[in-house]
Amino acid sequence: MSEIDAAIAAIARTQHALFTAKQAQHLGVTPKAVRTRIASGRWERVHPGVFRIAGTPLSWEGRALAACLTTDGGLGSHLAAAHLYGHNGFGPVGVIDVTIPRPQRPAPRIGIRYHESLAYDLAGPTTRKGIPVTGPARTVLDVCGVVDDFRALASLDETRRLKLATWPELWECLVLHAVRGRNGIARFRRLLKKRYGRSVAANEFARLVERLLEDAGLPEPVHEFGVTACGHRYRIDLAYPDLLIAIELDGRDPHESERAFEADPVRRNRLEVSGWLVLNITWARFVNDPLGVVADIRAARALRSCV
Repeated sequence: MSEIDAAIAAIARTQHALFTAKQAQHLGVTPKAVRTRIASGRWERVHPGVFRIAGTPLSWEGRALAACLTTDGGLGSHLAAAHLYGHNGFGPVGVIDVTIPRPQRPAPRIGIRYHESLAYDLAGPTTRKGIPVTGPARTVLDVCGVVDDFRALASLDETRRLKLATWPELWECLVLHAVRGRNGIARFRRLLKKRYGRSVAANEFARLVERLLEDAGLPEPVHEFGVTACGHRYRIDLAYPDLLIAIELDGRDPHESERAFEADPVRRNRLEVSGWLVLNITWARFVNDPLGVVADIRAARALRSCV
């Protein structure tokens, strides 16, 4: 292996097997030498100006980085960034979102969606898995511009659950972008107000039940409410603390159900001895009888309101 090939390989090892034409040029590789290596099968062109070492697998992360490398300052953003931050419910997307400073106007590329941003200076760039991405707060704002309220709320909850951004950072993001008329800003503001000062939903099931209750006209429950019962500290999935109503969610994971088989009755007993009315909602019941779930909770609220 020549010194040039070794130097390129060293760069590629830190970039998901990728390197750019500019990086090769800085090492003294001529365009002719690039063409020769591509013709020989040693290098492969991923996008114009972006190459990878032949024979190395192109992962989703590699695809995301390649998309960012097609432009100067490209940042993985929107749904792609949400996935890179590890937001539950945001899997690897087929089309990679890339935010770039305006005006670049890159040529369209298959599998890439460019977002030219006048607020690029507020993007708060960082890296995740070696890929440049928009900052956590900006990512939530961007997600708010491309999905509905439920998924946007999930992105906000996940950002808080994973401790990726503080409330001051989220509010600052709102204020700084509001003056630019950013897409998604109205939804972002509404969801920040909805969640501010409240506990974060533990998972999608909890958000779905919350949405079901809101659609039925019931008050919004409190997520992950902390309580001490018989000297033991617990977190209730959803609660109406003023009425001492605990709503426990039995999820879809069979392993979780097995582990909870012995512990849950003890937990329930302690909560009930401490005055809580405990309702259990299984995933199957939620899916097959949502109106029944609403009726049970409405009846529990009516019962406790008369006490």
